[in-house]
Amino acid sequence: MLGNVVGMESGAVYTALRRDSEFDVGAVFATDGRIPAFDLTVLRDDKGAFPNYIMAPVIRQTTLERHPAFKAILESLSTSLDNDTMRALNAAIDLKGRKLEEVASEFLQTRSLIQSP
Repeated sequence: MLGNVVGMESGAVYTALRRDSEFDVGAVFATDGRIPAFDLTVLRDDKGAFPNYIMAPVIRQTTLERHPAFKAILESLSTSLDNDTMRALNAAIDLKGRKLEEVASEFLQTRSLIQSP
């Protein structure tokens, strides 16, 4: 038996799980940096109840024809962004208060996907 199901914003889910003993389970994005920070566990979705949000780079064919080097860059980017990496990047923004642009730029520079300005 499931009990009560309550819809709420993702931030409220974490607040409820941390402060309110009434809530034991929440549906969140697996790449959220608050999961490890708040010592939560991601459960395996063995019933396939939730969609799998796999990042996939998309580019216009005409742009790729004009800039063929983009293909390797985008492929490198997509292989670099696993769930653990995304959690760390999201934690830098959501928990440490860093700016998205700053975190993204630093990540891309460390992976040699862009050069420093």
